[in-house]
Amino acid sequence: GLRRYLGMMKATWHFLLLGILIIGGRMALIAQETSDPAARKALNEVKAFYEKSGALQMDFKLTILPPEEDPIVQKGIMITQGNKYYMTLEDMTWQSDGKTIWILRKDLKEVQIHNVLDEAGTSQFVMPLDILRKYDNGDYIYASAGVGKELNRQVRYIEFKPKSREEDFFKVRLSLDVKKPEIVRFEAFARDGSRYILDINSTKTGIKPAADQFVFQARNHPGVAIEDLRLN
Repeated sequence: GLRRYLGMMKATWHFLLLGILIIGGRMALIAQETSDPAARKALNEVKAFYEKSGALQMDFKLTILPPEEDPIVQKGIMITQGNKYYMTLEDMTWQSDGKTIWILRKDLKEVQIHNVLDEAGTSQFVMPLDILRKYDNGDYIYASAGVGKELNRQVRYIEFKPKSREEDFFKVRLSLDVKKPEIVRFEAFARDGSRYILDINSTKTGIKPAADQFVFQARNHPGVAIEDLRLN
């Protein structure tokens, strides 16, 4: 029903923001005494590679596997630069310049505008910084989880597990290319039995995004209703 749909949308949003943070190299995978040093070394190498690459563009495929329902599959593009990001799927687009976020629902022809932070300086809804703080605070532990093959590439697996039972996902798995510091797949396992998979089909580094890449341009979307929910 509607409640389940909204719950899945919230989890999808959480999952995609995690992907933006991890792939954008902004997740501070700091040393944790309870985590695997070998996994930490590999993650830091990946983080360093993405950080020095400047702006990134990833072509990806998102797969959602709800329990006892047909899979949901969409292709998309993600562009990150510092704390700015642009991500578009077949039915939704997110754009953020770090201060404002525009969420475009293509099916409804509607865009919502939010401040990233409210007047108290806290996020109004789940945002990348919220998730980043969870990792910074040591709320997750991680460890190497063997090797395998994904998207025809040899990978090593690293798994994250939250210390809290209240998190949407009870396990997150990264697949890292064995030969170079790139993420191949990002996968999360939700407590309701759903599974979310982000396959990174290609990565372009050092790109130069357009000046308005991270800001919604109404002129490019005629007929779209604008709902400004910012607190001025």
